[in-house]
Amino acid sequence: MRVLAWPARRNAARNPYQKLLYDAMEAETGTKVIEFGRKTMFARPAPDILHIHWPDVFLAAGKGWKFWPRYFFLRLLFLVAGLRGTRVVWTAHNLRRTGQRNAARLERYFWPWFLARIDGVIFMTEASAEVALESEPALAGKPITVAPHGHYKPVIAPFPAYHADTPDAGLPRILFFGSVTRYKNANEVLRAFLEMPRGSAELRICGEMSRTIPDTRLTEMLAGLGPEWDGLVTFREAFLPEDELVAAIRAADLVVFPYSDVLNSGAAIFALSAGRPMLCSDNRLFQELQAAAGTDWVRLIRAPLDGAQMAQVLAEVRRMRQAGHAPDLSAFDWDRIALDTVSFYQRVSGSADSADRDTPSSLRQE
Repeated sequence: MRVLAWPARRNAARNPYQKLLYDAMEAETGTKVIEFGRKTMFARPAPDILHIHWPDVFLAAGKGWKFWPRYFFLRLLFLVAGLRGTRVVWTAHNLRRTGQRNAARLERYFWPWFLARIDGVIFMTEASAEVALESEPALAGKPITVAPHGHYKPVIAPFPAYHADTPDAGLPRILFFGSVTRYKNANEVLRAFLEMPRGSAELRICGEMSRTIPDTRLTEMLAGLGPEWDGLVTFREAFLPEDELVAAIRAADLVVFPYSDVLNSGAAIFALSAGRPMLCSDNRLFQELQAAAGTDWVRLIRAPLDGAQMAQVLAEVRRMRQAGHAPDLSAFDWDRIALDTVSFYQRVSGSADSADRDTPSSLRQE
């Protein structure tokens, strides 16, 4: 089987997800994965599958009139795929994004056409599949499957187990990392931290501030901190390279993700892959992660998040770290995910015009 992937590996420095998936796919199944480009879209023989990941992000990058060349290029790509007998599979990393650039144009021109045109959809959680099937009538009857986000252990393994500034004998450390957007609620982590006794722990927040939906409350709170919090609260507004991100996670005792609206999270998988427990919102995504990784490693927030709750969890996970415990991430093994993905490709290639669906167990009507 030949797969044209957009992207396949060229984004590995910023997000190694696709590289890990397609490396495992080629190793386990012999599938040939080709990096998408304007030349490879006409490669011979024609690929069996065009696997696309973030078409909406591609269109959102076109500011003003530049949206339209990108939109028509996407239409042309799908036309070429159809003429060559190539089936189109979309991994739904996110559904429609709040605050995305070109949102009105995407809503009117892209999403209705795209959802009707694709031949199959891969979701990363059953929660996202349920929401999509409830909210997107165009997906009715299309083949779907759920393939979880794989772990990042192959990326993390080359780095030292402990970093020079790991504070085993110092203050416990809490970490929030990833894109700093309004719905990820880094400001709630800071608010709860400020309720804890000063000097009992450290808080680090690392990540790029969103340009479209920034966490302005966090910015205001940080600006209002007095000098007594210097060294205890740190905000590094930057996308961290892998070595620095791994070091930051391993230097922490607890990672906190109080997300209000999310159905998938690569950051959560990265934290687990680095062996750090999390305190997360009590929503369907993190309930699924908790079922897979265990209640010690994915702890759910008893809303609202406050200092007392965070201090209690921090003390518990600190003891886990000192005991050298590690999570079982077998549910997120790439070999199995790759095999399941290729099996889905085969299903789509053979039944793109049928009403069969590889539906998650919780969605089946017996």
